[in-house]
Amino acid sequence: MSQFLIVSDIHGDRSIFLDILEHWQSQVDGIFYNGDSELSADDKVFEGVSTVIGNMDGDPDFVDARSTTIDGITFFQTHGHLYDATSLLGWANLQQMNQAADKAHAQVVLFGHTHKEGAVTYQGKLFINPGSTTIPKGLHANLGGTYAILTVSDKQYTVKFYNRRHEDLSDLTVIVAR
Repeated sequence: MSQFLIVSDIHGDRSIFLDILEHWQSQVDGIFYNGDSELSADDKVFEGVSTVIGNMDGDPDFVDARSTTIDGITFFQTHGHLYDATSLLGWANLQQMNQAADKAHAQVVLFGHTHKEGAVTYQGKLFINPGSTTIPKGLHANLGGTYAILTVSDKQYTVKFYNRRHEDLSDLTVIVAR
């Protein structure tokens, strides 16, 4: 079993990211940050963290997107703004990210940008947006910000969402077959 920490859209709130890292770093097999940190790419907080650029990040040393394989799982990671992730009526537009994930042979797609947490399967892939710890939007904005932990077993993916106080938001948990 593997666990992965997924965070996005801290928008300059470095202290919340440090707090999340301190809480989870020793418990996870990988850490993904999906953009809009408004920090520099070489900030020490990103040591050992897979990062991508967001539309509010000014440092060109961040990459647009990346694929990473850990424990046999290939992740496609992007902020989402370069893949038209924002949906006017729903949670997210997944089409362009799905096409890029196909080229990367990814099973899991990680993104941010919309500030709306959620996880869903689409075209055989698991898409996860951890939401924003700092500027949450959507149906659960009143929770005060979210991030996600993905647990992968031989048979399933479990995505749990947590608030800024590291409380499990069990009503938002998504479990899908692998």
